[in-house]
Amino acid sequence: MNLHTSQPSRLPQSERLARVRLARSSQIGPVTFRRLLEQFGSARTAIEALPDIARKSGAKRPIVIATRQDTIAEIESALALSAKPVIWGDPEYPTALAAIEDAPPYFYVLGDVSLLSRPNIGIVGARNASLGGCQFARGLARELTQAGYNVVSGLARGIDGAAHQGALDASLAPVGTNGATIAVVAGGVDVIYPREHADLHQRIAQSGCVISEMPPGLKPQARHFPRRNRIISGLAQGIIVIEAGRNSGSLITARMAAEQGRDVFAVPGSPTDPRAAGPNSLIRDGAILCDSIDAILNVIGHANTISQFDAPSQTFNDETRPPPANNTAYNLDVILEGLMRDRTFENTNNTDDHVQTTINPAQTGGSGPASYSVATGTDGNDPGQTLYDLLSSAPIAIDSLIRASNLPASTISTLLIELELSGRVERHPGNRVSRIAN
Repeated sequence: MNLHTSQPSRLPQSERLARVRLARSSQIGPVTFRRLLEQFGSARTAIEALPDIARKSGAKRPIVIATRQDTIAEIESALALSAKPVIWGDPEYPTALAAIEDAPPYFYVLGDVSLLSRPNIGIVGARNASLGGCQFARGLARELTQAGYNVVSGLARGIDGAAHQGALDASLAPVGTNGATIAVVAGGVDVIYPREHADLHQRIAQSGCVISEMPPGLKPQARHFPRRNRIISGLAQGIIVIEAGRNSGSLITARMAAEQGRDVFAVPGSPTDPRAAGPNSLIRDGAILCDSIDAILNVIGHANTISQFDAPSQTFNDETRPPPANNTAYNLDVILEGLMRDRTFENTNNTDDHVQTTINPAQTGGSGPASYSVATGTDGNDPGQTLYDLLSSAPIAIDSLIRASNLPASTISTLLIELELSGRVERHPGNRVSRIAN
């Protein structure tokens, strides 16, 4: 039988439900989930053995098994939103994502599920991105989509929003070979975050897809974002970082991508701009310098030339069998090691700049018609800081600032005079302005 062409059979509904129950049980992370399936052959059998595992392991905290009723209620709430659950072992589960060690046991998809198995490129970056960075991200995403790649990002302000916009620009063109865009969100697939991306969320769900491993209705918390980031990199053949601070979530995504064997690209920037510190450090550490789509295509090429993305997805025996007699037929050490790995992933990745951006909205981006723009002051932000955040050391046209900031031209003019007098901004020929290096 040719494994590369045969279609895996769909799991029985009882086993699919059991896998969701197992994944939602306390202390069972992605690695432990996989180890249990490997040891017991099915989630149904693993669930029956969990009390014995907890007893033998001497766990200080009990393993609370998710109830069948709660699990059914969660899935039904997703189906009511037209969100489809994709469970480990389903034919739709993307091979690239399945290859990472801590692949999600299941996730929900709002939109076109088939996109997940097509060639994907991730684009991530700063939320308080400069206008030039957003324009570059939007243009690069448009070109990648026109080249047949899906653009994967996190639906955040700044670079993420610009990347999704660029992909939508291209995917709506009447060309059958274009890619689309995939938004991986930290809350439920139905939760709009940030709120100004409501229209963008809807457009992506209609022509691309929105995915999350969180239950519907769950609002994102800071600890959810690193978990989301590993899905962005796990789906992609390569990750592009455009503007990011040294300790940002974008660099966490880049690190995850490198650990997962993905290519990491970084767009260089001025050493005087703090948002260039992340990409510049990635390049020093061996990331591929990216200044155009050619830098990406020359490395990645076409998806059908990369063997790891053609490999068959991993599946498990779905036949129920009784728990091992006298607890001797499974390797407890393997399961305990999985529990430790899950705790390690949780602790190591539980550092993201979302805590800072949630506490201090003035440092985050976006509202207005251009969803990749910085907030305009309507939510209490300082318009002067808003305008300054859009600038970088590269000169940008004032007309572009007016369109992106959603501020009146008279306000822009006044703010630029203030910034110029304070020594923070300089003017250039052609009615352009830039930051002055500190």
